[in-house]
Amino acid sequence: MLNINDIRMRDSFIVADNGFYYLYGTIGEQSGEKNLYVFKSTDLENFEEPNIIFTLSEKSWGKQELWAPEVHFFNDKWYLFISILGHNGLRGTQIAVSNAPDGVFEPVANRPATPLDKSCIDGTLYVENDIPYIVYSRDWPDNFVEEKGAYVGQIAAQELSPDLKEPIGEPFILFESDEAPISAGRPAVHEFFGKTVTRYGSDGPFLMKLKNGRLLLLWSPIPKGNYLVASAYSEGGIKGKFIHNEKPVFDEHGGHAMLFKDFENKLRMSFHWPERNMCERTRILTVKETETSLEVTD
Repeated sequence: MLNINDIRMRDSFIVADNGFYYLYGTIGEQSGEKNLYVFKSTDLENFEEPNIIFTLSEKSWGKQELWAPEVHFFNDKWYLFISILGHNGLRGTQIAVSNAPDGVFEPVANRPATPLDKSCIDGTLYVENDIPYIVYSRDWPDNFVEEKGAYVGQIAAQELSPDLKEPIGEPFILFESDEAPISAGRPAVHEFFGKTVTRYGSDGPFLMKLKNGRLLLLWSPIPKGNYLVASAYSEGGIKGKFIHNEKPVFDEHGGHAMLFKDFENKLRMSFHWPERNMCERTRILTVKETETSLEVTD
């Protein structure tokens, strides 16, 4: 057995089903990784040794580096959303399907569900009025805005076919990272492969309908290098105007959050912390809804 604190992981995602918790995330150095793993637990503390649930085929559009996996139950099947570096040098989010959350997932199509000509990561599923959407981040390295002198991340969405095999219509932008008060005028400065990069980040979108009908969106900007969990809400659904909350949900160098209900029906938020290379672990907090966001209660 493995304690949750022994598992180095980024982008943690948890599914609670039939008495078990399933933990997915970005693990290892990732440079040549072609396998995805799941960790299984009954108490969110002690996990079985991981099993492989997805392997990148030699005939795949994707090359390597499996990031930010999510697993969603939709139309009586389990769907994996996973970000992959393609042979074209761009990242995209591919969708795969299985009959179980820890089963073997097979691609629904040999392509990403996100645009083929853009670098798109962190895809998540959101369903509104029975219409499925993939919501994702458009970010570095192909989103440089000259007049801002920075790469400006975007949260974008794309309608999908009912079987999640095909994108429908054109993608649309929910908002740009520097529109949020918490991020505006405060880009992060990174060193990528010997190059200094100024960036307004837009990691890890996740959506949930609040009890009052508003649509809540969690995401992670990186203002001045402080990775955090921010939130925005829309009163008009996925295509409505998103209003940014000024107060972060969590602002202590951790992020890429998601929400799930535990087996005591408590709303929990899972994310990785701290945002420090080789030190990341899964952190789980209990949260409660407010009128427009979430509040940590423990």
